[in-house]
Amino acid sequence: MNDNYPNPWDFSNNDKNLISNDGQFKIEFGELNEIGMGAPIGGQCYLVTNGYEKVLLNKWCGGPVIWETKRNQVALPIWTRRFLKGTIQQIAIADIDTRTLTIYSQTFSVLDLRAFDNNKIYGYHSPIYNTKTLKLDITEMKVEKTLQF
Repeated sequence: MNDNYPNPWDFSNNDKNLISNDGQFKIEFGELNEIGMGAPIGGQCYLVTNGYEKVLLNKWCGGPVIWETKRNQVALPIWTRRFLKGTIQQIAIADIDTRTLTIYSQTFSVLDLRAFDNNKIYGYHSPIYNTKTLKLDITEMKVEKTLQF
C-alpha cells in the first residue's frame, strides 16, 4: 500500500489539496467506493464555488486531485470501463475559467498525481506494482474529448 497521504486508496473531502490556490473553489466527492476488492476508490466529483454552486464534473473520479499552481485548473484521475481493457484511468483537466473538462486519451492502471505546474503533471503510474514516475505535458497529449460544465 502507498504510505503517502492522500493516495488513490485513501483520500477524503477534508483534504486541503481539494481547495484551489486562491481559495475560491473546491473539489468535493460524493460517496467513495472501492473500484474492486482492495482497489483504489472513486466516486462522483463536483466543483464547488465560494458562492456554493455545485457542479458535477464526472460520475467516477479517483484521487488525489491536484490544482495547477498558477491557473484555475485541476487535474482529475477519472475511471472508465473499456471493452477488452477493463477499468482504466485517464487524466481530465477541469478549467474553471472556460468551464471545460478536457479528457485525454492516454490510459493508466492507477494514477497518483502529485503536482501540476506550467502545463506539466507529475506523479506516479501504478504506485504499488511496477511503479513508473510520470511527467506529462498536457500541451503534447492527445485530447479524447472536451465537455462543457
